[in-house]
Amino acid sequence: MKEKQTIIYILSNQRSGSTLIENILSKSSQMVSIGESYLLGGHIQKTGPGGTWDWNCSCGSSMEICEFWKKVYQKLGVSDPMQIKNTQIDSPKGKEGANQKKINEEARSLMNQVYKAVFEITNCDVLVDSSKEAFYGTSLYQNSPFDFKFIYLKRDLRAVSISRDKWRKKYNKKDMSLLKLLASNYLHRLTCRSMLKNVKKEDVFHLKYEEFFKNPQQTLDDMSNFFGFDRYEVPEYMELNDDHTIAGTPNRFKRTKIQYDDRWHSVAKKHPLFNGLGYILNKLG
Repeated sequence: MKEKQTIIYILSNQRSGSTLIENILSKSSQMVSIGESYLLGGHIQKTGPGGTWDWNCSCGSSMEICEFWKKVYQKLGVSDPMQIKNTQIDSPKGKEGANQKKINEEARSLMNQVYKAVFEITNCDVLVDSSKEAFYGTSLYQNSPFDFKFIYLKRDLRAVSISRDKWRKKYNKKDMSLLKLLASNYLHRLTCRSMLKNVKKEDVFHLKYEEFFKNPQQTLDDMSNFFGFDRYEVPEYMELNDDHTIAGTPNRFKRTKIQYDDRWHSVAKKHPLFNGLGYILNKLG
C-alpha cells in the first residue's frame, strides 16, 4: 500500500478517448475507476447526461441498487442515495457567486469522502476519475488529501469535432456546424490550459491520443513511472469487467479491439476550410 493514495484525473475534451484511457488503466490490479464522478449526482437523480443508458452504473444496475455503490453510500453514512443531489463544481459568477462557492465546497467535501470510501472498499492504491471537466478537476486538486495528479489528454481537434457531430446526429441533438464544433473544442482546450496554470507541472502527465497508438505499451510504461503503479501489459480490448463506472462513451458496453480509428480523415478532407483551420488550431497547442 502506498503511503498516500493517488487520484488520476483525466482532463480532456469530449470524444477525446478519456473512456478508453480510463478503461485501460482500470485493468491494473492496483487501480479502480469510477468513471465521471462529476455526474454521480445526476445519475442518482436521473437527470442530465446519461439517459442513453437510463443513468445506470456500467454494471447495468441503477445507482440505487448497485452493490458497489451501496457500499459507498454506507461508508458515507447515507441511508438513501437520493440525498446526494449535487456533485458538480461550477465557476462562481455574478450575484450568485457566494452561494455557488458554498455549493462547490459542499460538493468538493462530498467527493473527497466518496474517493476515501472507494479506496477503503477496493483496497486499491490508485483511483481514476475521467470527469474531463477543467474547473471541477482543478478545484478538487486544491488542498486535496490525496496525491492528486492529472492526465491532460489531447486529440486532434478535427477528430473530436467529427466524432461529436456524429453522436449529436445519432441522438437527435441540436445541429451544429463542424466549424462551430471546432471553435467550441478549441475554446475548451484553452480553458484546460488556463486551469492547469493552477497545477504544479510535476502533477500533469501530457498525453496525445494519436501518440498513444504509435506505441501503447511504451506510453503505459511511461504512465506507470509517472504515477507510481506497477507495469502491466496493455489489454487487447476495451471491455467492462466487473466495473462500476459512471457515464463515458456508449461504446464502452461493447467489447472493442483497441486500435487507432483514422476514418475521420476522409470526412475532414471533404470540408477544406474546417480541415485547414483545424490543422492550424492543433499547431497552436
